[in-house]
Amino acid sequence: MHLKPIYTEVNDCKDCYKCIRECPTKAIKVSDNRASVLDDLCIYCGHCVAICPSGAKKVRDGISRAKLLIKDKKQVYVSLAPSFIAEYGVDEKPLLQALKSLGFKGVSETALGAQEVSKQVGHYLKVRQSGAYISSACPVVVELIRKYYPQHTMAITPYMSPMLTHARMLKQWYGNDIGVVFIGPCIAKKSEADSSDLVDVSLTFKELNEWLKSEDIDLNKLSASDVGSFEPQQANAGVIYPLDGGMVDTIKKANNSGDSNFMSFTGQNMIRNVLDNLDELGQEAPIFLELLACETGCLNGPGMSDCKDLAGKYLNIKKQLKSRNDSECVVRAEEQNFNIERDFFNIESVECKQYPAEEIKEALHSIGKNAVSDELNCSGCGYDTCRDFAQALLSGYAETAMCVSYMRMVAHHKATILLQKIPSGVVIVDDQYKVVEMNASFARLMGSETELCYEANPGMRGAEVSKLGSFAKLFKTALLTGKEYYDLPVTENDKNLQLSIFNIQKHKLVTGIIQSARQPEFRQDIVEKRTREVIKKNMETVQKIAFLLGENASYTDSLLNSILEAQSEEHA
Repeated sequence: MHLKPIYTEVNDCKDCYKCIRECPTKAIKVSDNRASVLDDLCIYCGHCVAICPSGAKKVRDGISRAKLLIKDKKQVYVSLAPSFIAEYGVDEKPLLQALKSLGFKGVSETALGAQEVSKQVGHYLKVRQSGAYISSACPVVVELIRKYYPQHTMAITPYMSPMLTHARMLKQWYGNDIGVVFIGPCIAKKSEADSSDLVDVSLTFKELNEWLKSEDIDLNKLSASDVGSFEPQQANAGVIYPLDGGMVDTIKKANNSGDSNFMSFTGQNMIRNVLDNLDELGQEAPIFLELLACETGCLNGPGMSDCKDLAGKYLNIKKQLKSRNDSECVVRAEEQNFNIERDFFNIESVECKQYPAEEIKEALHSIGKNAVSDELNCSGCGYDTCRDFAQALLSGYAETAMCVSYMRMVAHHKATILLQKIPSGVVIVDDQYKVVEMNASFARLMGSETELCYEANPGMRGAEVSKLGSFAKLFKTALLTGKEYYDLPVTENDKNLQLSIFNIQKHKLVTGIIQSARQPEFRQDIVEKRTREVIKKNMETVQKIAFLLGENASYTDSLLNSILEAQSEEHA
């Protein structure tokens, strides 16, 4: 089976759901607590790869395929994206030498293809009277439109991207039997290359750096020997394509686009905003939209080794443009014509299934959302709203265990059941000297008046500890000093009792266990064994909540372990 450009190494996935939160199209499916990429929904922006904290999201390796291509083909040329200047600097000589030492016949600039695209798009716009037209340069934007905005597919200018255009130019110059390897900052180019027979392999700059490292090639140590230049000549205006508005500038420079208006936008939020309102644009005159998925443009692509010093990289590209002379490029462009027309109808759009309200309601009930007020929209699951999560549940892309508030509720209920099943009285008190939780056994041991209060307010949450019994000052002392007490004899309502107090969180939360002095076997036979059993069953749930919510969610785990530790210390 053909491996898609982005995939998940399931053994590394820690079910943090960050990829869902960050994915602009929610192209993630969670199964058995592991997140995988849904290729049919993915637009290959690579953002999940960049933000995955455990590195579970991987990019398909193209190095082995490139090596095999060099071995099988007599001549393999590199199509080098213009953002190489942002990755390697303005001096291309060391890079050219390194690429040729890897076995490539020659290196050519993708910017030559960009110039050809700009020229033909300019002619296309000149004969238009109105309408909005979108650049085909960014494969992420093209994928987004075709899958999620199919009504705007006709708005994409009917020309190949600079990468495919350049590959066609290379084959026209050097023969159809050559191999072409694109190297750039974009993960989505791998998918674009897969769908065409013009580019054999697409590599990111990160992959190239890994390849160079494996061959022990250090660009900083290469000699300044004459290794020639780019094939067949240097590009000029196309070198600014990686910048926001770079394509617009090249079209304007050609001065062949008539009365068209131009705009450029970067970042997926801005792009979606534009696409949502596209029908309102271009009614009076043609408008051309340069849309780039990466904020600030391609020099911030996911295939770059780093995205630091964007201002410096921007200036380097501007500096390179200024130093180029385009006279030779103009001659060749006038001598040859390239057919780079294409359409964008060879992919199915995403069907956004809408479920009946009753099914949504049922899905919400399955995660404890029984009223609108229960829909917390905490986004802990990765989805923006509880209803979005319910849609994902119904589509089979999510699991109920992803709902943090639901899992916290489940853990709390389990802990509450534990407390209620313990024959000994258990009470939890906070640093405000108020009850956080109490079981029925504690209320029963305190007498009929407390039992009545417990029936009216199960758990007695918020009750003043000073009103529970004469031993209240021991809880205050424990909270103030952090000191713990074990098997203190106390008398309450003419009952001889034993009280132990120990810390859950020092100075903030303590637990008291009280029992009849006549039944000490309860602590060993009931409390300890049942606590161990519940801890074992609840550990996975509690760890997940603790991971997602932090200290507050690990409260139940701390409570159960504290009870168990107290028993172990007593019987040691």
